Amino acid sequence: MKPNIIDELGVLAIGSRMRRLYDNLSSDTARIYADHELEFEIKYFTLFYIISRRKQIGIVDIAQELSLTHPAIIHLAKGLEKKGYIESVRSPDDNRKRILQLSKKGKKCLPEFEKVWSKLDSLNQQLFAAIHPLLQTMAAIEQTLEETSYYKRYQKFNQ
Repeated sequence: MKPNIIDELGVLAIGSRMRRLYDNLSSDTARIYADHELEFEIKYFTLFYIISRRKQIGIVDIAQELSLTHPAIIHLAKGLEKKGYIESVRSPDDNRKRILQLSKKGKKCLPEFEKVWSKLDSLNQQLFAAIHPLLQTMAAIEQTLEETSYYKRYQKFNQ
C-alpha cells in the first residue's frame, strides 16, 4: 500500500485508520457471506449472534449487553427484520416491551452462519491475535478510556 495523508498523520488520524480497516474487513466479509448465499453485513453480526444465542431477548437487554444505545439497537433490528433474519414480538409480560427472536429464515440459515463464523474466527485468531495482538491492544485502550474518557484526557492535556 502506498503512503497517503492518513499514513502521514499517524496517530492523529487513528479514527480514519480504524474506519479504513473496518471498511476493508466489512467489504471482504460481505463477499464471504455472499459466497455462502447469505445476505448479511458485519454491522448486524453482534445483534444477530446475541439473538441466536438467547433465543428471545429484549431491546433494552441487548443495548446493555452490547453497550449500544436503544435507538442503535432498534435501527439494526429493523435492518435484520427487513432481511428476514429476525422478528419482533410483544413481551408476554409487558405489551410495551419488544422481544427479538430469530425468524424461520434466521433459524434455517443459522447453521450456515455458524460455519462461516467458525472459519472467520480461525482467520481472525491468526490475523489479529497470533500475528498482530490487536485485540489485546484495543482492550487495553478501552480500559484506559473507561477509567478516564478521551474528552477528559483532552481537557487535562489542554490545561
